[in-house]
Amino acid sequence: MADTFPLVTRELDHSIAYLARPLNLVGLNAGIIDTRTFLSHVYAVAEQIPNGQFAINLCENRYLFMVSFCAVIVRGHTNLLPANKNITTQQQLLNDYYNGYIIHDGGEVCESAAALDITTVKLQGCRPAIHVPKIANDQLACISFTSGSTGSSKPNLKYWHTLHRSSAINYTFMVNQPHQTLFQLATVPAQHMWGLETSVLLPMFSDVCACDAKPLFAQDITDTLANLPEPRMLVSTPVHLRALSGTSDAPPLHLILCATSPLTTTLAAQMEEKFSATLKEVYGCSEVGSMAVRRTANDQHWRLFDGIRFDQQDENTLASADHLPTPTVLQDFIHFTDPTHFTLAGRATDLIKIAGKRGSLFEINQRLLNFAGLDDGIVLLPESDKAVPRLCAIVALKAGFDKADLLRYLKQHLDSAFVPRPVYVIEALPREPNGKLLKVKLDALLAGLRTKKRAE
Repeated sequence: MADTFPLVTRELDHSIAYLARPLNLVGLNAGIIDTRTFLSHVYAVAEQIPNGQFAINLCENRYLFMVSFCAVIVRGHTNLLPANKNITTQQQLLNDYYNGYIIHDGGEVCESAAALDITTVKLQGCRPAIHVPKIANDQLACISFTSGSTGSSKPNLKYWHTLHRSSAINYTFMVNQPHQTLFQLATVPAQHMWGLETSVLLPMFSDVCACDAKPLFAQDITDTLANLPEPRMLVSTPVHLRALSGTSDAPPLHLILCATSPLTTTLAAQMEEKFSATLKEVYGCSEVGSMAVRRTANDQHWRLFDGIRFDQQDENTLASADHLPTPTVLQDFIHFTDPTHFTLAGRATDLIKIAGKRGSLFEINQRLLNFAGLDDGIVLLPESDKAVPRLCAIVALKAGFDKADLLRYLKQHLDSAFVPRPVYVIEALPREPNGKLLKVKLDALLAGLRTKKRAE
């Protein structure tokens, strides 16, 4: 029927998931899982889901997340995809969404909530699925929440027709590799919109096989990639890619997809050479999803996805599409070079004025990220009551580099008004699993660094 769409559009004997190691608690061996087996697991979990309407999906293992995500949809319920797994966040969602419950794979959960631990459902030996369920296009499949990097987290409603239509568009512009299954490793959580679109929805609707591993360290990432069947693809963030640039092992990849924060041309080129792969950077936001792509190593212009529309209203850009419920005001300045190509010029909040000179925090941070000795870092404009405010930087440096090296580099490439003072050197920045930096954590970190400096 025109008002429904299949839960998955894969052939029943096609590879939809790859388990990097056995999931002993649910009785599954390592290796490939085909669509028929996946659907049998979905049905088994759907039968055990509590009564309710909103499922806070906290599953860490990517395969168990895929199974539970689809089981919730089959039951006609809605997945809630929180920005974090904190007990406080869980309780807030239970307060905000009546008739809610939690589905998880052994993590810490709010004791007062109805919950299903998916690891208590034995998936081995489930009755083989013989048909693919149809889902109503107007079903509210999930609600994703913004990361809260610039403030409080906000909900974004994702209806079934939005998910399958956007996934088809994403595949065309991100992957477009017909008649060949790509084995994908993702370093981002499935609950984050970038992780959901690439590591859950692409495997459900296109010829991509999702690996359930979520390795944290660079060597673990390369080891996991090396053990995947070929051809292989990596879905990641600039933070993870910077860490990978220092590894010696680099198994050949077919494709690398990167998003969540700006990627430098230098790092993109390094990754393409290191992994003998094409790297595509994707532009998007939680409200809309992925919207544009570019091959950053050799092109600064973004290619807008077909089906996504950008409309200029004064200095604002509105993103809309037939599969989205409402237009969204983008936070970035968009400059079109032709109807389908554009460049980014930072955000409205990035524009700064120091000592009578105007600049962009976006461009200053891009310059910082190009420093060869940088592991990670950010330039900030803290709140100040001084007549002439100053930028500051918080950085983690590679072995063999120090603050003096960084300052020499910045003085060579930035106007003196925009050279950060002070520069704080720490071991690691407090990034979220999706690679983002939350304003509240940055503010707390900076306050602590200032207090420590005054005490010295």
